[in-house]
Amino acid sequence: MDQTARWAAVTLMLGVPTSIALVNISLLLILVGWFLSGRFAEKWALIRHHPITWPSLLLFGLVLVGIAYTDAPRSTIGSHLYVYSKFPMMLMLLTLLHEPRWQQRALLAYVAGALITLVSTYANVWVEVPWSDTHVRGFGVSHNVFNDYIAQGLAMSVFTAIAVVFALEARTLLGRLGWGLVVALTVFSITHLLEGRTGQAVLLVMFSALALVSVPVAWRWRALAGVVLVMVVLFASSPLLRERVLSGIHEFTQYMQGGVVATSIGARLDMWKNALDMFLSSPVWGHGTGGYRVLSLQIYNDAVQCAVSCVHPHNQFLFFAAEHGIVGVLAYAWLLWAAFRAGLSLEGRYRLLAVAFMAILFVDSFINGPFWVTTERHLFASVMPLLLAGWRPRPSAPEARS
Repeated sequence: MDQTARWAAVTLMLGVPTSIALVNISLLLILVGWFLSGRFAEKWALIRHHPITWPSLLLFGLVLVGIAYTDAPRSTIGSHLYVYSKFPMMLMLLTLLHEPRWQQRALLAYVAGALITLVSTYANVWVEVPWSDTHVRGFGVSHNVFNDYIAQGLAMSVFTAIAVVFALEARTLLGRLGWGLVVALTVFSITHLLEGRTGQAVLLVMFSALALVSVPVAWRWRALAGVVLVMVVLFASSPLLRERVLSGIHEFTQYMQGGVVATSIGARLDMWKNALDMFLSSPVWGHGTGGYRVLSLQIYNDAVQCAVSCVHPHNQFLFFAAEHGIVGVLAYAWLLWAAFRAGLSLEGRYRLLAVAFMAILFVDSFINGPFWVTTERHLFASVMPLLLAGWRPRPSAPEARS
């Protein structure tokens, strides 16, 4: 059962960028194998000192406590319990990927899934790819394959960081050139073959984070300047990227001047405003589990708009603020900070990858629901424990001899 759960964790990483069905099957096998394999005292000993353990349990605990004072129906409460069960699931993954060989297998499985996505994206430009979500040929249009364009942009941004690290680690010129080519192709796929702004925004932040931790201090500002220069070139060369950036500015102006919410940016700004008002009306404990949906149904009368705006406010901080008050915001900030500090204390590839990953998660937390949206929570709740599974508590300093 232990082997079943470990291989299911590896398969989970293959499914994160490619298949929700594979993810769900893997999660089921993880649950069965993890519980039936027993040895719970040993597993708890592995995770009790891990930096993300207590903030993860606190967030899930707040969801449970929030049931006591919410006005949400059972169906909404059930959805929240199912979605946020990913927090304790992350701790289970820490125990399954604790050994370096399993961590390596899981990382390579994610790489395999991302490469399948990358090849399919480029193939989709010229031929009909049966498993693709989009079926329009040519450049200048979106070519998301297995997931929506936001989720694919996020997953491929994580893969870009992995490819950069692999290129830095390569011992041969051929290896460095090969992974360098993969980096270029992946960046181009995000900036030129996906219409979402999210992947393009986190890509810039991810490269900036990598530049800060992977180069000597004397070269950091030059590295950041190089990142900005590359993004300017990509902006100038991508009609799709230019159109999305310029339309974003226009949508922001429309909302600020006339309150237009029938756009991506306008809808987000309106959701953020309403979620902030919900928080301010109950700033300590919020409105309970599912409270955001209950209050949003009273605000958004249009069914089309409510289908988007009544689900979550496209901001994970404000989502926790509306439902669990300042306690929820601090708990989520604790999780992000603890994960970042843990990643920064690692060595080698996982230090670079963890910092890049946390930069992506931090930015996405302000514009989406990384632990709520199906494809996004699979990504973030799986890759975070993968990258941090190798963390070990530092041995205490020996007492001075008298």
